[in-house]
Amino acid sequence: MHQSLDVAYYLEVLRRRKTQFLTPAIVVFSLIVFMAFILPPVYKSTATILIEDQAIPQDLVQTTVTGFVDERLQSIAQVVLSNGNLLNIIKKFNLYPDLVGKYTTEEIIFKMREDIKFEPITAEVRNQYSGRPSSATIAFSLAYEGRRPQKVAQVANILTSLFLKENLKEREDKAKSTFNFLEHQLTELRSEIIELESKIAKFKESHVNELPELLVHNMNSMERLQNDMDKVLQQISSLKNRKVYLEGQLSTMDPNLRVISNEGIRFATSKEELEKLRREYITLTSKYSERYPDVISLKRQIALLDKKVNVVDNLDYIQREIKDKELELNVLSKKYSDKYPDVIVLKRQIDALKERLKESSQEDHFEPSPTVPDNPGFIQIQTQVTSTKLEIAEAERVYAGLGKKYLEYQQRVTDTPQVEQGYKILLRDYNNAQAKYQETNSRLMSAREAKGLEQSQLAEKFTLIDPPIVPEKPIRPNRILLVLVGFIIAFGVGIGVGSLFEFMDRSIRRSDELSEIVKLPILAVVPYWESPDEAKTTIHRKRFIIVSIFFAIVIALVAVHFLYMPLDIIGVKLFRKIVLNF
Repeated sequence: MHQSLDVAYYLEVLRRRKTQFLTPAIVVFSLIVFMAFILPPVYKSTATILIEDQAIPQDLVQTTVTGFVDERLQSIAQVVLSNGNLLNIIKKFNLYPDLVGKYTTEEIIFKMREDIKFEPITAEVRNQYSGRPSSATIAFSLAYEGRRPQKVAQVANILTSLFLKENLKEREDKAKSTFNFLEHQLTELRSEIIELESKIAKFKESHVNELPELLVHNMNSMERLQNDMDKVLQQISSLKNRKVYLEGQLSTMDPNLRVISNEGIRFATSKEELEKLRREYITLTSKYSERYPDVISLKRQIALLDKKVNVVDNLDYIQREIKDKELELNVLSKKYSDKYPDVIVLKRQIDALKERLKESSQEDHFEPSPTVPDNPGFIQIQTQVTSTKLEIAEAERVYAGLGKKYLEYQQRVTDTPQVEQGYKILLRDYNNAQAKYQETNSRLMSAREAKGLEQSQLAEKFTLIDPPIVPEKPIRPNRILLVLVGFIIAFGVGIGVGSLFEFMDRSIRRSDELSEIVKLPILAVVPYWESPDEAKTTIHRKRFIIVSIFFAIVIALVAVHFLYMPLDIIGVKLFRKIVLNF
């Protein structure tokens, strides 16, 4: 009973406050409907581009364009949606004419960039390497929104073409720049290798005998030279002993000893004659005085003979020296030229001895014997002594040569560690450059294949699967939704205004309110009696409301026909939806 009273109360309030409720509700609803139908339509043309993987397996040919697809798409989008490209499109299609002159060029470009919608399309795929499912970008959509369907489609086509061209250009540029970079690196490495080879050749040329690979050979040569030097040293020692022995024998022999004449008679030598005269002198002096003529004559003969013997000995010695030197000179002349130092020294010594022989002969008025010596045994031993001296000289020369070579090999072995250090540095640089050259060459071959892959368009590419078309209906505003929302808002505003007036009204309209105020029970309630004038006013108000609703419906239909969609099309669509379910 109490609930029925409350419902009757609210219905009474609604009836009483219908003017305060309907007036703001109609005003708000009319404004919202007006706004919903005066908003300009926005059309959208969308293109869908598929990202196709490269046609040739990556195990065979590796592309040089790496990185995530999303990153590359964002990079291409930044280039395509640059201010220059967008400004050219705006000028070409005369976009945003209502904004020109009111906003700056940057603001108009910003507005167009907001109207371009770029959205990647992802899908769950299985990773070919790990086998795990993951999300990957397989395509992307590119759309443009505007007020004119034809221009919207044209701009969307232009943007799609720019995306496809920029993708091809970017991939070809990356492949080409990678190939050019590797080719430049390879050229520099080739020059570096040639320079290192030249350095190594010069280093080997300057240290041809100190190279590490010759260390064993040099040490073996040192050992062999040491053995040779020991053998030569023993030979020299043996020859010197032999020379001393022969010289001892030679010193005990008379070089001019004529043992037997041609007739078989033995002749005495000058020394023997001198000894014989000395013995006769002693015999005569024992018998006669010093003044005895024979003694004086014998003494004079002894003096002359003694001088002759001394002179002969001296001249013989010089002549033997000359012959020895001439023999030695003859041996050396067969081996060396006249400019050899030892040959020059021997010639000077021979000339000096001959000068000395000439001076001695002139001083002593004695002509040297043309043939010296006459003793065959003396000559034989003298020849052996000379030969021995030559052998000793030759052995000493060989020993000196071996010693010089030994020092050279010793210096080579001593210098080898230092040479090896510099040689290893050059070889290490050369091997590193060679390895880097091989690696870069391999990369260059791969870059050449990748370049051909990009030029033949067999690599990853964008394929337009849904080209932009002219949109047939706008995507916004959703006028029906706006009307519904406006109706709800208008209803709420009417409820609010009516409630506000009812809350502010302090009039007593119910019997229980009056009974509560006077604290007495109500005996009877007299209903309201409508006068004839009030009845006429009510009829006129109802007629006005019906006419207003009729005109509102007509205005709404006209607005729908001209601002949203022709009514015949709406009728056809409703017929398809209801009858054909299409």
